[in-house]
Amino acid sequence: MESKKLASVMRVAIIGTFLAAIILVAGTFWNGRSASADTEKAVRSVSLLYLNELAERREQVVAARLANYISDMGIAVGLIEKEDLNSIERLQKYQARMKQLYGLEKFAFVDTTGLIYTSRGTRTDIELYNIDYNHLTKPEISIKNVDAENKTVIIAIPVDRLPLENRILVVCFMEISVPSLIDGLSLQGEKNNATFCNIYTQDGNSLTNMVLGGLASEDNLLNAVQRANYDTGYSFEKVKEDFAQHKEGVVSFTYNNIRETLYYVPVHNTDWMLTYLIRESIISEQIESISSGIIFRGQCLSGVTALVLVGMFAFVIVQIRRNTRIRLEHEIQEAKDRIKQESLSEALKVAEESNKAKTIFLSNMSHEIRTPMNAIIGLDNLALHEPDISDKVRDYLTKIGGSAEHLLKLINEILDMSRIEAGKFTLKKEEFSFSKLMEQVNTMFSVQCEEKGLRYNCHLAGQIDEYFIGDDMKLRQVLINILGNSVKFTDKGGRIDLSVEKVASFEKNSTLRFVISDTGIGMSKDFLPKIFDSFAQENTGNSSKYGGSGLGLAISKSIVELMNGNIEVESEKGRGTTFTITVTLQDSHRSHSSDGDINVRLNELHVLVVDDDPVALEHARLVLELAGITTETAKSGKEAVEMVKLRHGRREPFNLIIIDWKMPEMDGVETTRQIRATTGDESAIIILTAYNWDDVLDEAIRAGVDSFVAKPIFTGALLDEFKKVLKKKQNALLGSPKKAELRGKRILLAEDVDVNAQIMENVLAMREIQTDIATNGKIALEKFSERPAGYYDAILMDIRMPEMDGLEATAAIRKLDREDAQKIPIIALTANAFDEDVQRSLQAGMNAHLSKPIQPEALFETLETILS
Repeated sequence: MESKKLASVMRVAIIGTFLAAIILVAGTFWNGRSASADTEKAVRSVSLLYLNELAERREQVVAARLANYISDMGIAVGLIEKEDLNSIERLQKYQARMKQLYGLEKFAFVDTTGLIYTSRGTRTDIELYNIDYNHLTKPEISIKNVDAENKTVIIAIPVDRLPLENRILVVCFMEISVPSLIDGLSLQGEKNNATFCNIYTQDGNSLTNMVLGGLASEDNLLNAVQRANYDTGYSFEKVKEDFAQHKEGVVSFTYNNIRETLYYVPVHNTDWMLTYLIRESIISEQIESISSGIIFRGQCLSGVTALVLVGMFAFVIVQIRRNTRIRLEHEIQEAKDRIKQESLSEALKVAEESNKAKTIFLSNMSHEIRTPMNAIIGLDNLALHEPDISDKVRDYLTKIGGSAEHLLKLINEILDMSRIEAGKFTLKKEEFSFSKLMEQVNTMFSVQCEEKGLRYNCHLAGQIDEYFIGDDMKLRQVLINILGNSVKFTDKGGRIDLSVEKVASFEKNSTLRFVISDTGIGMSKDFLPKIFDSFAQENTGNSSKYGGSGLGLAISKSIVELMNGNIEVESEKGRGTTFTITVTLQDSHRSHSSDGDINVRLNELHVLVVDDDPVALEHARLVLELAGITTETAKSGKEAVEMVKLRHGRREPFNLIIIDWKMPEMDGVETTRQIRATTGDESAIIILTAYNWDDVLDEAIRAGVDSFVAKPIFTGALLDEFKKVLKKKQNALLGSPKKAELRGKRILLAEDVDVNAQIMENVLAMREIQTDIATNGKIALEKFSERPAGYYDAILMDIRMPEMDGLEATAAIRKLDREDAQKIPIIALTANAFDEDVQRSLQAGMNAHLSKPIQPEALFETLETILS
């Protein structure tokens, strides 16, 4: 009975599914076709709506470019001097200057006889140019070689009758190639495009040698559209009439079976027409293609939906039968499990008692062994400090101490392994400073590697938080264990690298990845699967040579797994080993250590980082900028010195300079020495290094180094150290420096713009400063020379001035043979704000460089500082 009901339901479901599929397919087809027709109508309406605006905007760009050329020519003609008309050679030099200054192509003049004067000589082919030179009264634009492919645009303007060697110049003109004129206007198009923009003459000749977007075989627009079939309401006669009367209009037609709409507008001050062509056939084809795709995808979707429905009903029937069978098997299995559970409970109880006995035994043994070991180590240390022991006895005592420490380490490892096996090894959850943890690890192993002759490098990739919550002691134990093995199994001249990266962050937790690689003896592929087993060592030879219990890696693996992490190893015999460790730590809300005495605003700090290692340099920049600190970088000490000089010249010194100690050519100490010699004590300087800096500490302090920080950079640790430096330099950096009184000072101001000079005079008067004004560098030099030494307290010098610019005037003042010529402060006040401008100011002998517009407070502060 149930099977008959099931078969009936199945038949109804299948028929219903097929009906639904047919409805879906038919509906999709009808919907796609309707959407295609509606979209095509909408596209045509929008095209006609915006075609006018597109054409007029492009016409405005062309007209503006032509107007700019006419304006530049007018300015150029206005700059001609009488001396420039003394001879043809002087005129040619003037034309060359104007070409360079305004970018005027083929800039020439025409006299009353039709002789053409260019920057390279004279020409007599005036008949090639459509210029009525004796009757030209306003700017005129024409086309040269209108029927050729190499067309050029001629822009001619009348000039006042200029005498030149018994001749009169009446017209000047420039010749521009069409590609230069339309450069950047997007008038050229590909044949597959749907829109085309072009410029035609009144007669229908194309400036770009392309008609109807390259579709027409004719070289004239009017000839081409004469063959077209026009839509109702449009005609060729109307197009021809509009071109002749220089009127805008629109026309729709079919040309070579392609439907097109052409909009045209006159170009101002010319007889040209700018056209915008929309190839509607291409748009229609694209819409048809989209509609066909929609219909096809809809039909596919309908078919898939039908199959899914059939499969779903079949799955339901099969699942009902399967669930009945599984329920029966489950009841049988439950009976078996109850029997096994009773046996396992008994076995677990026996195992727990055994582990408890083992733990008690190990605890007792640990206490019994540690008590004498403590005495041995303590007495050994006391004996080593006795002054009268011999070298031989000292050697014995040192070996006793080393052996005792090794034995104690072995006991600790055995106890750790026992707690791990008993499930009693737990992790603390305390907030700790990750930067300090890394600093301790790096300090320990940089010293060990240096003593053994190994290269050690630690690199932090990306931004890592300053604080985490977890067990820092156990994490340090893992790192020390694996790094210790790397040092132990790597011979002199080898390399050890530690890289740290934050690879994931989720639900207030972060996953960190540590990669430790070395170039040591490596391990065989056969041993790698057993490397994390307790007491595992590859061979007895290594055990006797290098020592070790074989428990370190097993303990490390257990610690890492308790931190929800993983540890992997890759190694090759004779080439080295790489350990990859991932651990998960809880995020801390704390960002960096607090310091109530000094408040540092990160967004106001300007820091320079100097390092020859591009990876370390990029890491430092990334870490600091993520903290909101403006950071610049230099790849060498020499480059850093130049950058500091520029900032000093701008009166915008770096707050902090971080310099790598070990760099080629100029190390960090020498770089510091040169910076201090140039700029004094205005910036804090911290040396960044992965080495022990005790040997160079005294020399570095004498050179001007304020502090040292261990690599890699942690923002919090760096800021803590920076605050300590600020405390030491309180009077120099945070105190109020002694400033000069500006009242009654006399300033020489060199400024050629009257308005600017008047404004600056009023600004200086705000502080009761007396001002003498010189309108150019030459007058400033004369005024300074005429006054006695010490008459002026400072000079404010503009850079760009006639007759003698500010740089020349400054250099001339510095060369004067008088006592204040080298001492008087000269400050550049200029709109030239680039680094090279600052460099030129400093090289000319100026003391500071202020960029316009000048802020009064910045000017007063600069004067107070320089005159103090």
